[in-house]
Parts: sequence; C-alpha cells; structure tokens
Amino acid sequence: MHLSTSHFSFPLRLHPDHRLQFCLRVIDQYRNELPQLRTATTILKRQKKKTEEETSYWKSKYQEKQTEYDILKKENEQLKEKIEKLIKTTDRYRASLFDHGNFKAPIEEEKKQKGGQPGHADTNREHEKDWQQYPRTRVFATHCSRCGHAVHRVNGTQHKILLDIILNPHIVNLIIERERQWCGTCKKEVHATDERSLPFTEYGINTFMMALLLRYRCLLPLSKIALVFAIGYGLDISESGVASLFRQAKAYLDGRYEELKRIIREGQIMYNDETGWQVRGTGAWMWIMASEEATVYCAAESRGKGIAKELYGNSQAYSMHDGLGSYVNAIPKDKHLYCWAHMLRFCFEETIEKPDGHESIHIRDKLVEIYHLKKDSIYQDDAKRLEREVHRRINTILNRPSADPTTLALKHRLKEQRDGLIRALLVTPNGTNNFAEQELRPIALSRKISYGSDTYTGMETTAILSSVVQTLVRTKREEFFPTLRAYLRTGFVNS
Repeated sequence: MHLSTSHFSFPLRLHPDHRLQFCLRVIDQYRNELPQLRTATTILKRQKKKTEEETSYWKSKYQEKQTEYDILKKENEQLKEKIEKLIKTTDRYRASLFDHGNFKAPIEEEKKQKGGQPGHADTNREHEKDWQQYPRTRVFATHCSRCGHAVHRVNGTQHKILLDIILNPHIVNLIIERERQWCGTCKKEVHATDERSLPFTEYGINTFMMALLLRYRCLLPLSKIALVFAIGYGLDISESGVASLFRQAKAYLDGRYEELKRIIREGQIMYNDETGWQVRGTGAWMWIMASEEATVYCAAESRGKGIAKELYGNSQAYSMHDGLGSYVNAIPKDKHLYCWAHMLRFCFEETIEKPDGHESIHIRDKLVEIYHLKKDSIYQDDAKRLEREVHRRINTILNRPSADPTTLALKHRLKEQRDGLIRALLVTPNGTNNFAEQELRPIALSRKISYGSDTYTGMETTAILSSVVQTLVRTKREEFFPTLRAYLRTGFVNS
C-alpha cells in the first residue's frame, strides 16, 4: 500500500539507517490499535445508523406536525373570518331590525297610544257583519245540572254570537249522463256540461278550488292536502292525484295569469322584487311584479336583466325596486322608484360602528328626516313644494365635502339613486318597496316548506297558480270561490 508524504513522513532528525526500524515500530503500533479502531468504527457506524433513523423519524413527525399546524392555522383563519362575518351580520341585523325602528327621526318621541293605531285596518268583526240579522235559536234546561231537580222556563235571556263551520265528511258520488244531442243547423254534435265537472278528470271543480287554496295560500304539502280531503271531506285522493289537479289547473288558469300581467303593466306603479328558489337543489329565482290590482310571480333560472326587461315589457308604469342592477339596466331611467327602506337600512348598516357625531351619522339622520317630510302636513297637498324641499336637502348633503370612506359610500349611493328616491316620495304611499316584499313572503315561505320544485315545469306551475290565488285572496277575499270557479270554467272553455 502506497502512502503519500502528506499522510506519512519520517521525523526530521531521524537517521536513514533507523528508518526501517521506525517503520516496523509504527506498523506494530497500528497493528495493536487496529482491533480497537475496528470496534470503535463498528460502534460508531451503529450509532450513526440509529441516529439517522431517529433523525428520519423525528423529521417525518415534524413534517406531520407542520402539516397539521398549517391546516389548523388555515382553519383558524377561516373561523376568524366567519366570526367576523357573523359579528358584522349580527350587528347589521340589529341595525336593520331594531336600531332604526321605523326610520324615526332623532327628534321624535315615542307616543304610541293603547288600542288600535291610526292607519291600521279595523279587524272588529262586529263592524263588518250585521249580527242582528242572524237566525236565532233558544236553549233552556229542564233540570238542574247539579241536583237534578226540575226548573221552570223564564222570559229573561242572554245572547251569544256563535260562529262555526259545517263538517261534511261525505263526498258527492254522482254519474253524469250526457245526452248525445245533434244540431240540425250546424250539423255538429252538441255537448252539454255540468257546472261542477271539469274535463279529463273525475274530480269536481270544488275539489280543484279547495286544493288550490290549501296549497298556494295555506302552503300545505301534498300529503297534508290529501289528509284534509280524507278527514274533512271524506275524499280519498293520493298525493299524485293532488299534483295532477295542479297540472290541469295550470292549463285552465294560464290565460288568467297573462291577464294579470297585462293589468299590472297598464297600472301606474309596478312593485318588483325577487327571491331564491330551488329545482332539485339547483338555484333558481322567483320574481314578482305587483300592484294594488294584482300579484304575479315569474319563474326564472337567473337574476339577469333579461328577466326584468321581459316582466316590464312595454309598460309605462313606474317600477319600485331595491336598486338591483337588473332593474336599473332594463327599465327606462325616468321610471325608476328606489326604495327608501333599503336606502336607510344601508345607511344604518354602514354606520353601525361609528361614534355619535360622526359625519356619516349626520348624513344618516338627515336622510331619515327627509324621508319623514312626506308625512308633514305642509307638504301633503303640495307635491311640487315637497319635491323642491327634498331636492334642496339632498343636494346640501351631496355638496358637503368629505374624505371619510363611509361617508363617501353613503353619498355615492344617494347620488346614484337621488332622482328615483325623490319620485318614490312623490308617487307612492310610503316611498318603500314593502308591498312587494309582503306579497313575496308567501312564495318565500313555500320555498322553505317544500324545498323548491322537482322540475322547472313544476316551478312554473307554482308561479302561475300562486299568482292567481294570491291575487284573489288579497283583492276578492269575500268572493274567492265564485271568482275562482269562473276563472276555471273560462279556462276550460278557452282551452
């Protein structure tokens, strides 16, 4: 084995004759130390291998913990965001539901009197009915209910008004025989009809009407409608049978549905809004167009401006809405009415965390005062004066310089909706879109109960039948069944 001089060298003063002896001594020394070195090397290799294994194990554990830490950190950030959103949402709900009250001006005091409030509907039945014309029946006892002794008749009486219903768990079972008559003039067969019967079904028109009322106003599911028919009327009908009634009713009432659209478009004010719907878990939208004369729901797959444009059609009515871009882009600019309730709620939500005296709070309170100008007696009979005053106050707010982001956001929305907000105070009773939201509430509750529709056809059926029923319940409650019967008969004749 060759050893380079860099690894082995002789001492400098070593005599050349002694070099061999020196090498032999070194070799003997290495030979004696070699077993110990081998043993030590083996031990060190074993320790090195064990250390590498431990290092690899702890490295993998560290990586696992690091991965787990990263996941927990990410989840923690997500939870923080959710908590912040929930806190913000809670604060905004509190602002929109409670803090602003009825958008009352700061200077107003609560002076609500007990009993019926001004402007509320009178719900006292005694004022609606002439109970003196009711038939009377006289009851009396022949024996005392406590001791059993006989008692005498007397002339003195006490009266009580009784309002009850008639339970009739017996269906009408009838076979209609129609004569096969012939017109000698037209040379065609004449078909006589029974007013209780509709074609292509064994169920009568009363069954149709009650099913429509239970489904689209009482919001009962098909199973409970079948239960009401079974217990209350003695009619055994399946859920699929009830669904079949609605499919036929849609065909008979489709013409009336289009007539309701025409009535709303020809009116002065059209209230618009929309709410979510589902078709087998897929998102959809149920739109509404309403007026004092009618309510129409429209089934759609989107929330785009094309739907708003189709609903508005060639109408010249003012459109009251919440400022959704679909309405803004689809309806003429001079026909927009912006909802003051949405505007003021936006102001309260944006200023929820602002201290008293902040300039955004000042703008909010000023807008509340402007909203209440319509109730001031000096403006109630002078629309032009109200318009000038509202213009002046809004322009004062917009012309006031500011660098605060919240204030700028309020002023931007106010500037964008200024003309529509002013028109809303002038042409509507209260300057809000509350009427559309109230009319949309039944369809929203129906969605929560039924979880939407199985098909888009079913969604359209819901829109058509709900429109007819809701309009009748609101405008012709006392004549609901006679009017609905006429609609069904007309639809059958025209179909």
